[in-house]
Amino acid sequence: MRLTVDLSVNDYDRQIFAERKLVFEQREGEGLVHVMLKVLAFALYFDPKLVVEPTFEDEYKPDLLIRADDYRPELWVECGAVSVRKLDKISFRYYTSRFAVVKQQQREIIDLVERCQGEVRRLEAISFVAFDPNYCLRLAELLSGRNDVVAVISGDTIQVVIGGVTETSKLHRLP
Repeated sequence: MRLTVDLSVNDYDRQIFAERKLVFEQREGEGLVHVMLKVLAFALYFDPKLVVEPTFEDEYKPDLLIRADDYRPELWVECGAVSVRKLDKISFRYYTSRFAVVKQQQREIIDLVERCQGEVRRLEAISFVAFDPNYCLRLAELLSGRNDVVAVISGDTIQVVIGGVTETSKLHRLP
């Protein structure tokens, strides 16, 4: 299924007030929650150069990516499931890049960080963010083919409006 999102981002901490039209192709086996994680990650890491599901010549592919001028990753974003092995490989291979992992719930990032200890050589290059329980699920249930989404980010809070319904979550960040 194809989802179109007209995203408005109001990030008061970074002084970003922008709009972007995004198209997400829901792949086989990919749930709406995963698509919603990509929308949320796009809002959190908004940048004019941020691309959804880019073509990338590597055995690993990011969900979102900002390329540096030399075409190497500047910011690599993973949403949902990601292996410790992948995080180690990409963070070591692209040693000048920043990485972000966006998960549904805080317990998922706590567990992942614990599993990464001693296994991921550049763990300090990776930031982790998650949301309150069932937040992503509630938002995903609001998605349809065409969506107007407003994301308001301030401090450790994100508020998202989809189809007139507002949901708010704390942003759980590690480290």
